[in-house]
Amino acid sequence: MISNIQNTPQTFTGFYKIKGTAHDLKPLVEPIRDALPDSFVFFKDKSKWKRTLYIITGKHQDKFIDKFGRVDIMDLKENVEKYLAEKAVKLKFEKIKKAIDDDKLTKKTLR
Repeated sequence: MISNIQNTPQTFTGFYKIKGTAHDLKPLVEPIRDALPDSFVFFKDKSKWKRTLYIITGKHQDKFIDKFGRVDIMDLKENVEKYLAEKAVKLKFEKIKKAIDDDKLTKKTLR
């Protein structure tokens, strides 16, 4: 018996964070948004010296959106890992910066 099996492409999904200073992280935002146009990219911490940049895609975005209206948006951004009930994967600033500088930032870079 032969069955038809469709290969559906795996959609990219992820929940990542990069820690650093405002000076270091701000230049990463636009290149990340350009490389991952369907992702949410935002800062958690507002201090000048200690910030966390979050990147949320796929099913994690769905969970994030489900919290709108139920939770204050600022509280959601400040406690995103708590509300998504998951730890974000830590990315190294140097690795992402190098990928951006080399114009090689892709979904695979974040895996």
